Amino acid sequence: MKFILFSFIFYSQIIFAADLYQQGPTARSLAMGGTYISFVRGADALFHNPSALARVDGFDFILGQVTAAYSSDAIRFVEQAQSTGSDLTLDDINGFYGLNSFADITARSGFVMPYFGVGFYSSNYILENFNNPPFPTFNATFISDYGYFVAGAFPIGPQASVGVTARHVKRWGGQQDILITSLVGSDDREVLENAFQDKGSGTAMDLSAMVTLPTQLNTTLTAVWKDVGRTTFSHTAGLQAPPSQAENLMFGVSIQHELSIVSWTHAMEYKFINTPDEDFSKKIHLGTEASFGLFDLRAGLNQGYLTYGGGVDLWFIQADVAYYSSELGGAAGQIKNDRVVYSLTLELDFDQSFKLNTMDGKKRRLKQRR
Repeated sequence: MKFILFSFIFYSQIIFAADLYQQGPTARSLAMGGTYISFVRGADALFHNPSALARVDGFDFILGQVTAAYSSDAIRFVEQAQSTGSDLTLDDINGFYGLNSFADITARSGFVMPYFGVGFYSSNYILENFNNPPFPTFNATFISDYGYFVAGAFPIGPQASVGVTARHVKRWGGQQDILITSLVGSDDREVLENAFQDKGSGTAMDLSAMVTLPTQLNTTLTAVWKDVGRTTFSHTAGLQAPPSQAENLMFGVSIQHELSIVSWTHAMEYKFINTPDEDFSKKIHLGTEASFGLFDLRAGLNQGYLTYGGGVDLWFIQADVAYYSSELGGAAGQIKNDRVVYSLTLELDFDQSFKLNTMDGKKRRLKQRR
């Protein structure tokens, strides 16, 4: 099924019942157990917490950021598919049962200055399940989003701010249950492309607020409300509009301090607060980061599973990697899906006089306007 390699690039995300997935989390976030909103810095505030734009001091350009993630089942899936060719037999299909193949590619660019930012993104996600041998079903969910947005922050005190983001999104995809027997003797790429034709466009809004308490540990409290009121899409192609994007209310807290040559960040987040039908164990995230200037070490807990990773910051190039697991069942500990994610960012950071910062730019961003 060579279509799977093709789909890594062209298909994207949706929040569905099994996988509480958020749009384009970074490798840094996933290595820290999925936490991020209370300590996000620089132009990344555009994508995760607009109220943090009030902490920006200078000008920050993300020329390009690419994040790629995949599950261990995806590797098994591709290896199995490569050994079969494009036309499947029933014997080939037996090797796919029980797999939960996941892949995600997200690309971003953006520009921020104090209190304001603009950006563009393309978010690409796919999750495929092969199950129910007595009635063979190929369950595929993929949606491709791309859009642009503008964000602003407003101070409401010396250490408090609120933010808002407006996004225009074009979406393609959905979810289908396809009889695997329909793939036998046929080209699977053609079958899947014919099954997913729905396209649409819509406008979304995100709100956020954050406050840093006047303590030595720089304790920051943050609330982010993604896709306020649920984002729906008008029908532009196919049989119907793509599925809407459910809203996601999050609360986060972090502390930051220095110990010798190490800058520490510790964080906790409670996500999907307004999704009562999901188990509490899937909503809690914990993380920590030790920053040594040019490189970082990270670890955490995501939905009860250990996460870890690291990053290197070489002036305008940042590279990050994370290993984590996502829960595909109803509660933590049921269906573990192991994943790896890589991220590469090209970023230019300027001070208020538009002078390009050198390698100490990262440290300056860590100590943004409080």
